[in-house]
Formats: sequence, structure tokens, C-alpha cells
Amino acid sequence: MLQLIRAWFDICLLRKAPQELPASTDLLGLALCCYGLVSVVASSRSYPFTQALLLAAVDLGLLVIFVWSLLYLQHKTARINQTLSALAGTGSLMGIIALPLLLAIGPETAAEPVPAPLLSLWLLLLLWNLLVMAHIVRHALSSSFAIGFGISLLYALLNMQVITSLFSSQAV
Repeated sequence: MLQLIRAWFDICLLRKAPQELPASTDLLGLALCCYGLVSVVASSRSYPFTQALLLAAVDLGLLVIFVWSLLYLQHKTARINQTLSALAGTGSLMGIIALPLLLAIGPETAAEPVPAPLLSLWLLLLLWNLLVMAHIVRHALSSSFAIGFGISLLYALLNMQVITSLFSSQAV
């Protein structure tokens, strides 16, 4: 398990590529479970538990559908397990790193402006997450970093739009 976390961390630092992970369905299942669990924990700060669970399921479903569709359309379906494992694993680590910021910002400060240092850290974490996703996507597609970044940005915007439209009125 420690080797797996180290591999995900190395991918977050852009030192490893997703193809260096095993193409294992067990690893994929573990990565998706970790991603879902971190998503539930993170969203339970703003939503009741059942809504946080539903939000995590939608988020996970969007990730799976997006990656599967992207790689299917590019005729690279053999890369689905490793790509999803890398995205879910690194997403889990990024979510864990984001938890202290979520706790510091919290839903109770929604009416107040977020302090500049916290906002800056949040934006840096968002940019880092996009760069990691771009790194993974470019390797999965055997394309340039710019294409990987564009696709990652598209996914992030799509994900935010879907989550916001489904869950914005249900926050605590």
C-alpha cells in the first residue's frame, strides 16, 4: 500500500506516468474507493451525509464516464485501468491535501470573504490538480501537455457545472 501511495505521489510530482502503474482491476477498485471516500469526507463539510455520498457517487461516475469515453474515442481502451487508477489515486491525495483548507474555509464562512492566503493556497492547489491531470491525460493519449491541459480544464469545468447544478441548493 505504501508503494502505491508513493507511486501516486510521484505522479502528483510529475515524476511518474500512469503507465508505470499496474493495469490491475484490483488497483483500479482500490483507487476508486479511495477517491470516493475522500470525496465523501470533503463534501460532508458542506452537505448532509446522504447528499455527500450522492455527490461523491456523481463525481466518481463523471470521472469514469469521461475517461472511458475519451480513451474509447481515441481507440486507447487498453489504457483505461491505468489512467483511471492514476486519476483516482492522485485525486485522493489531492483531496487529502485539500482537507485542511476545506476545514479552514468551511461552509460557515460562506457569507464572509475568504482570507487572501487561504484563497491563494486553494487556487494553487487547483492549478496543481489541473497540471497533474494534464500530465496523466497527455500520457494516456500520447499527446502534448497542452492538449492534456485543455482536456483537464474541460473536465474540471464540466464537473463543476454538473455538481453545481445538481447540488448547489442542498448545501448546509
